[in-house]
Amino acid sequence: MEPRAKSTGSSQSLQRGLDILMILDKAAAPMGVREIARQLDANATIVQRLINTLAQNHFVAQDPDTRRYSIGYRAFGLGWSLTKKDRLISVAKPELDMLASKYLLNGYLGVQRGSRAIYILSTQSEGPIVIRSVPGSETYLHSTALGKVLLAGLPDDDVEKLLTGEPLEQVTPRTCTDPAVLIEQIREVRRQGHAMIAGENIPGVVSVGAPIRDASGRTVAALSTAFAEWASPEFDIAKVVTLVKESAKRISQMLGSQND
Repeated sequence: MEPRAKSTGSSQSLQRGLDILMILDKAAAPMGVREIARQLDANATIVQRLINTLAQNHFVAQDPDTRRYSIGYRAFGLGWSLTKKDRLISVAKPELDMLASKYLLNGYLGVQRGSRAIYILSTQSEGPIVIRSVPGSETYLHSTALGKVLLAGLPDDDVEKLLTGEPLEQVTPRTCTDPAVLIEQIREVRRQGHAMIAGENIPGVVSVGAPIRDASGRTVAALSTAFAEWASPEFDIAKVVTLVKESAKRISQMLGSQND
């Protein structure tokens, strides 16, 4: 992890504590203090003190045998509390569960934060694609159906800034990285009310996304599904588009949207 720039009015200790939680959350296995300190580019003694505080409050757990650390149950509890209290998540989850169980479509719910989309909910179907997009993880706006839907909910000026502010990642050979072409794609997403990509984010995977709007008509999130084109020849794209748009519409209506 690259060191974060210091900003006026922020707490460096708090930021480091949050960075520790994010490192442990992404780690495939428990980590030692020195390993965490190297990723933070910080003194191991300071990192140990921060970890001790996090452990005392059960946000970090230590393996008694290896003395290494992993994310704690208290952090899980915060996420679980959010799923119960957040209106968007609570109304979207039944729709994602339905798409997964009835139609074998993996489901995702995401929001835009800066130049990335953040997954806030995901459901696993019994299909061949394994979900690795856990809540809290980031994805690109330009290479995903979910991201293109979120971009379509923004004014043209904001879209242009997001697509030209930094070089766009060539995620797969089919990923479009030309801002001018992407801007035209975003306009088409607005016109048709959904986005569809094929192999732009994961080779061989088709994804369809649609906007979720609140009572003001503003796009507050996007719902998307994904399936493996090669393993699911029975999927009809037009039917998947209809399913996704209908689910997104029902969620929007639950949030107060009056849009058709």
